[in-house]
Amino acid sequence: MNNLEFSVIRDGAAKDALVSEFYARTETSFRDEVSPQEFAERFSHSRFIVARRDQELAGWITLPAPTHGDEDTADPGLLAMPQHDLHDPEILTQLFRLAAIEAGPQGIKWHSRTTAHNQQVVEMTGAVVLRDLFRTWQAPRERWQDATVADGAVVHAVHAPLPDDLLAKYLDFLTRAGISNCNGETCTTSWDAGAVAQSVADRDAGGLLMQMLEHRDLVVAEAYAFVWSDEMMINISEHEAAASGLVALVAALIQRIPAAHPEIGIATVELQEDERARLEPVLAACGFEDKGPRTLFHLRPRAEASRSS
Repeated sequence: MNNLEFSVIRDGAAKDALVSEFYARTETSFRDEVSPQEFAERFSHSRFIVARRDQELAGWITLPAPTHGDEDTADPGLLAMPQHDLHDPEILTQLFRLAAIEAGPQGIKWHSRTTAHNQQVVEMTGAVVLRDLFRTWQAPRERWQDATVADGAVVHAVHAPLPDDLLAKYLDFLTRAGISNCNGETCTTSWDAGAVAQSVADRDAGGLLMQMLEHRDLVVAEAYAFVWSDEMMINISEHEAAASGLVALVAALIQRIPAAHPEIGIATVELQEDERARLEPVLAACGFEDKGPRTLFHLRPRAEASRSS
């Protein structure tokens, strides 16, 4: 394959060198915040399937460490995480096949959006569909709608620290909406003012764009956006919010993107199944289009797949 070489890297000096190579490819701003040691710790239990062309990295997949009976068995396979900006179907196909062998009889699973490129990889590997995870809606910059005004509603651009009155209303919203408060490995739906203030401060420090929708002295929805690759990912949470207010909320958030991130030209929302009926009309009104599902796939080593057929 055009001077490509593939290898599996599990530990030792080869892994240390590869992780250092990954670290050197990150943005300067990231390296200012995260030390090489902290970065390496994130991959302490990972394995890598790597492609090189003329000794230069051409792509990779990250696999978690082998598990011993305590893994989530809802979907078979180890979760394979390909390099997010790798778009060569032949390289991806070979990496996925090698990752399936490395994972053993259970094989691997991965998720991807519905695109011609991703479908080509699925067909070339022989992977099977497990289930759809999300529905992807996207709006390129030329379709972004101007901010609108919703009758009786107020849209707040959120920055830390929150004013005391808005903090109290936001705490009430998170509680009424049953939104999870996750810290490390634990999640709860219980919130207090300190946890809410810290969550907003963390998002603000991380560069997230945040908006809240207030109606009749109640916060009824929030939306926040963050950069992922060359897209702006948007998350929307609502509780008994009117559609017109949600349109105003999303439109106001989108209008902040060009000033904060002029390099970003597309906004993306991924909806879970129980969100679709409520939020798809809102997104359509804001210039978004349905791009199909994000699907979970499963691939076993070829010998295992042959035995089961």
